Amino acid sequence: MAQMTMRQLVSVTRLPLVRTATTSPAVVFGPGSQLDKMYPKIGKREVVGYGMNGDPMYFDKRALPCPSVRYREETSEVAKLREKEKGDWKKLSVDEKKALYRASFRLTFAEMDAPDGEWKAVTAGIFLFLTASLWLYYGFKKSVYPALPSTLTPEWQTKMMERMIAQGQGKIDGISSEWDYEKGTWKK
Repeated sequence: MAQMTMRQLVSVTRLPLVRTATTSPAVVFGPGSQLDKMYPKIGKREVVGYGMNGDPMYFDKRALPCPSVRYREETSEVAKLREKEKGDWKKLSVDEKKALYRASFRLTFAEMDAPDGEWKAVTAGIFLFLTASLWLYYGFKKSVYPALPSTLTPEWQTKMMERMIAQGQGKIDGISSEWDYEKGTWKK
């Protein structure tokens, strides 16, 4: 795409925003052929606004409630309702109003805010990760890590404590300070 000058950009932004594929493939959203590139992707849906980032696409977002294209392509029933919509809205039934809304939008605000159950997938993913981590730890402990040294067995530690007491190690504040040498037992 060629670089646009400020004058070209300002002239592009002054164009009317409501265009359809049948009325005009003119520049609405930026450099010359962007809209022509997007129409094969959006079909015959009507472009009704700028949208997000100026791209003609449909999305449901609470923060930006007006997408740049309608949700559905215009059918003959919807075209009749749009003509009727131009008149008095009191003459439209509730079902006709709902049909017009559903032609432009996929979800209502209540449907956007409704819980979608995504927490279940997140929780399952967390538990799957924890399970895999535990199995990896167990596998590494059994096959990769060497066996514990003999100096960590309770028998060895008991013998070492007896030897330290016999040698009198730590008579001031160590293990020997708590041993009564006259009675041969621990001090109380």
